[in-house]
Amino acid sequence: MPAIKLYLDEDVHHLIAQALRLRGWTALTTHEAARVGSTDMEQLQFAIASGHAILTYNVADFPRLHYELIRNDEHHAGIIVATQEDPAANARTLLRLVSVFSADDLVDQLVFLNNWM
Repeated sequence: MPAIKLYLDEDVHHLIAQALRLRGWTALTTHEAARVGSTDMEQLQFAIASGHAILTYNVADFPRLHYELIRNDEHHAGIIVATQEDPAANARTLLRLVSVFSADDLVDQLVFLNNWM
């Protein structure tokens, strides 16, 4: 089972990527991918093309984009939505999530990270 690769939307703190990498996970930030300023759909399309699940704090738009893709019979590697209140808790919870699921498990899934806390 392939491991989840994560792409962090530009509003997600880069320290979450570092925490993931320190524990052996693949994580790519928007800044590292030179995608700062891209639209939500462009960020999602980049994640899809590169086989990354996306982590975002944009709870207003990404669930809608998920349902648009599913309705159009398009696929993604996973959309994980979190809130910004506690980045350390987000990192801990995300580490638990990626250790439980494989990349295959996350395909076309919309996950609200706060439900895992």
